[in-house]
Amino acid sequence: MTRIAVIGAGHMARVRTAALLADGRAQVCAVAARRRESAQRFGAEVGCTCCVEEYTTLLDAEPDAVLVEVPHAVQDAAVLWALGQGLHVLIGGVPATTSRAADEIRRLAAAHQRVVEAGYQARYSRMWEAARQCIHDGRLGRPVAVRSIALWAGDPATWYYNQRASGGMPLTHMTYCFINPVRWLLGNPLRVSAFANRAQETGPEAVREETCIANLVLPGDVLYSATAGFVRPGGVPGWSVTVIGTLAALELAPWEDRAETMTVYEPGAETGTGATGRRETFGEPAEAFDRQAAAFLDAVSGEAGGDMPCRNPPGDAVWDVRIAEAIVESVRADRTVEP
Repeated sequence: MTRIAVIGAGHMARVRTAALLADGRAQVCAVAARRRESAQRFGAEVGCTCCVEEYTTLLDAEPDAVLVEVPHAVQDAAVLWALGQGLHVLIGGVPATTSRAADEIRRLAAAHQRVVEAGYQARYSRMWEAARQCIHDGRLGRPVAVRSIALWAGDPATWYYNQRASGGMPLTHMTYCFINPVRWLLGNPLRVSAFANRAQETGPEAVREETCIANLVLPGDVLYSATAGFVRPGGVPGWSVTVIGTLAALELAPWEDRAETMTVYEPGAETGTGATGRRETFGEPAEAFDRQAAAFLDAVSGEAGGDMPCRNPPGDAVWDVRIAEAIVESVRADRTVEP
């Protein structure tokens, strides 16, 4: 049984803790939160009595690993502390807020031989797995372009909308939706050119890049246009990914709250013209959290057999931070950047 200490007591801490407990190989031995009442309330939900305010006191509970699910501004320090104590770490969010911190996390993970997994659960989605297999099997022909849109009606009262607390929209939102899974399909970008504006929330603490369009060149000269932001008028479609190839195309609907779908558009079998779309429906998106938790526990226990190893290790996840930094640099310097 893997003993997990949880740093954080918000909604996503509950989601990821539930996934770990559902596996049956983990127990929560301690909870740390900024307010003790929050830690105690969450602890009562998961059967844990060791509830503290300072995560540095979690060692008294003798954890094997920690789940870090806190605002990004304080995440780096918690992850680095945990690795320094020789603990495995499941990071509920982005791997780090800066590439320098991400590189230090990678160094410590290697030095202590600890498992570190970033929170990009999309790579464990059966829909994204199917899309990856479809591309690798050559069903699309040669991939030539990708477009994605990820509009979220952001709440200005949350830390996600705060530049300092979140690290900015390109890091907090764009890498999740959908740069991380797209590069899992097609590789790491070679060049980035981006543009952004801020129209809805313009206060001094609000994210500077509120809505952003990033154009990325992927290996094989694949062109990727990613639109993301916190402005989403009611009802507007704003959550999809399309991969275009020389023979066929994929349209992915990676929903947050209902079954995901993938539609494959191929030439008409009889005439060779037109297109027919074949839709496949996959499980609820929540399943990806369960599968990621299982992969993390496999790795921690040494049971990983190669079927589903951790898919966001530090050496790979650092790319998401570099790309976010390149997007911001491109926007602010008005030039193309190599991440």
